[in-house]
Order: sequence, then structure tokens, then C-alpha cells
Amino acid sequence: MQPSLSSIVSRFRRKKVAVWGDLILDQYLFTSAGRVSREAPVLVTEFEKSEYRLGGAGNVVMNLHSLGATPLPVGFVGRDASGELLLGLLREQGIATGHLVACERLATPLKSRILAGGENTKKQQILRIDTLPPGPPGERERLRLARALQEALAASDLLVISDYLAQAVVPAAFQALRRRFPALRAAADSRASLLDFAGVTLATPNEPEIKSLFPGRKFLRDADFLAAGSELLERLGAEGVVLKRGHRGMLVFARGAAPVSLGIHGTAQIVDVTGAGDTVLAVLALGLASRASLLDSARLASIAGGIVVMHEGAYALPRRELLHALP
Repeated sequence: MQPSLSSIVSRFRRKKVAVWGDLILDQYLFTSAGRVSREAPVLVTEFEKSEYRLGGAGNVVMNLHSLGATPLPVGFVGRDASGELLLGLLREQGIATGHLVACERLATPLKSRILAGGENTKKQQILRIDTLPPGPPGERERLRLARALQEALAASDLLVISDYLAQAVVPAAFQALRRRFPALRAAADSRASLLDFAGVTLATPNEPEIKSLFPGRKFLRDADFLAAGSELLERLGAEGVVLKRGHRGMLVFARGAAPVSLGIHGTAQIVDVTGAGDTVLAVLALGLASRASLLDSARLASIAGGIVVMHEGAYALPRRELLHALP
């Protein structure tokens, strides 16, 4: 008998998931716009308020937490004001920070989004300013991170890899982990290095990422994406690949089964795609940790993604909201 989607969500509780990746601090600056500057042909906005949220791997962590799991974030954080804010956001939610490595010479990644709008209108993002680390961490910091990662994995049901900036995640370190933990199950999302994670259990590329993995292909038809996804599954030796196609939904590739296309949940008139891929990764990972089928996990992830794109900014999906949306 096939389990219901709600019964799978009920198994998310208390799953321990190590999240290895680049934690980013997201800043949202809300302003009101009313005039054009006399100094230059630019919009003048007046500051209203600012908010901070966790982005990158931090958004994966927050989604795992809000879905009932216990995330163990593993990564770097700078000894700076942004780093203190990032740690504070985690501690407010009761999320352990003991596996984060503080670095003196590393700036905490900060993405500042400026939103503007009239007094009674919806705020729109007009500019994003990224403050990113100038260089990679040193060897001493990497060794500390490797020890922290091993400690987190020893207490976890699954590893999630969220490789945004190629700072915290090193493919060679993943292969070393596989040798140390032969039964390791891992779900990976990597902006630029997915093919270097051979042996991962599940991969979640989006369309731009899979196009970059196969630069010689033109991707003019759906068949081109089907062929690329199937080849990626084989090259990684993975159990599954979920190709995220935005408003076109998902393609699900499971070993030993024909690819399946899933449509989007809800409307295509979305509000904001920020962080939707993080939510999809979190739900797929929890499905994997709960021993659900890849197709059922992808169905849940599709519903979750359809919910979060109707919210502004990175949104940690509450477990009850996901359950309410299930058919």
C-alpha cells in the first residue's frame, strides 16, 4: 500500500540532517519611493525598515527546522557583524551552531535587497548588493570544518550539500567522507560543480545548471532535458536526479524507472522565487531520510515550492502549511 503524502510528512519529525554549505545573511531594506533625484536621473527612496533572514544553506537549515527536523548546519562564518546576526538568527530558533567554524579573515556573505514602493502598493526589489568573501578560507580553517562535519554526520540521518559560493564545500572532501562513512546518503545542490560529487544519492540541478553541465547541447526540446537528466543520473551514479524547471515543473529521474514530469503546484503568477530551490532541496532530503520514494518526495517538494514562491523573500515553510496544502 502506498503511503499518503501526509504520512510521509509526519516522518519528518526529529530527523537529524547535517547541512554542509555556504550560509548567507539576507538583508531586506524596505523603502518608500516618491521622487526622482535632482542630482541624477535616479529614484530617491526613503528608508522604512530592515529585516534579516538566513539565505543560501541557511535557508535550507531554516526550512528543515520549520518542517519539524533537526538541522545541524556546518560551514564558515566570519567574526564580523553579519556573522553575529547570522548566529543570532539560528540561536533564536534553537538551532545548534557548534559545527560552524568562525574565521577571522573571512567575511560573512551578505546579500542586501532594496525594495521600494508607494505607501499602499506592493514593494518591489529594485537593487541587490552582494558582499562576498574575497578569497577561500585557509587550510587550518578547512581542517576545523572537516572535523566539525564528521562530528555532525556521526549524529545525523542524512547529509545535505548546499554549494552556493564554492567556499565551504569541497568535492574532494565529499569523496573523503564517503570513504569514512560508506553508508552515507546525501542530497546535493551545487551551482557549478555538481559533476564532482559522484556517489551522491540525490542531485537537484535547475535548468541553467544542467545546461552548464552539458555545454555542447542546445536544449531546444523537452527531449534534450530528458537525455541530459538521464546522463547526469548515470555519471553521478546517483539514485535520483530532480531537475527543477521553474514554471515548467520538475523532471524526476529515478534509477531503474522511466523519467516522470511533474507540473507546478498552484498558479504560475508567482510573487518571488527567492529561496524556492532551498525549500525543494529540504523537502526532498527529508523524503530521502524518511525512506519515501523519490516520486512521492518530489510531489511533496513540488507542492512546497509552489507555496514558497507566493511569499516574498526567503521563506521557511511551516510543516502545518505544507500539510494543509496536500491533496
